[in-house]
Amino acid sequence: MQSTARTSRASAKALFASLVVALAAGAPAMAKQSDRDQPMDIHSTSFDGSDQQPNGKVIWTGNVVITQGTLKVTGSKATGYLDGDNQIKRVVVDGKPATIHQLDDQNQPMDGEAANIDYDVVADRAVLTGNAKVNQPAKGSAAGDKLTYNTKDSTMTGESSGGAPVHMTFQPKNKTPAAAPATPAAPDKKKP
Repeated sequence: MQSTARTSRASAKALFASLVVALAAGAPAMAKQSDRDQPMDIHSTSFDGSDQQPNGKVIWTGNVVITQGTLKVTGSKATGYLDGDNQIKRVVVDGKPATIHQLDDQNQPMDGEAANIDYDVVADRAVLTGNAKVNQPAKGSAAGDKLTYNTKDSTMTGESSGGAPVHMTFQPKNKTPAAAPATPAAPDKKKP
């Protein structure tokens, strides 16, 4: 879908939202539910959780890799916000680009990239902003200034505030291969 300059921003958003619903309805999938029960693991070159940081905040820099089950988020810097029990409730990742990857319960991948990924663990939501792109090979792809991916049910919304429109590509429905034509029987070579 491509939008023209004459398409109003509100109608483009409404059309995009309806297409996202159609995309999600066409191939329902749930993000890997077991991911939610896995520990969150964070690797980086350095981190700062010192008394210089406000309570409940940690900053990781350099080759940041965050994993939780099949969910993987990467970037050059991540800021983590902790709840009262020192559990990660939200991570904001910056990169050139920052990336996100997750499998759904059918082991189909979702891959995204943007300048910034705001992953809200509590709300099951990753907001990709700044040249955001998401690809779900079994479903299709989307691109825009801002894409919001639900890490619980694999649904997505998007918008574009700049001059470039949001863009979606839908994959065709898988068709059952047609049966091969029957091969004619060889003529009987016996003589009467």
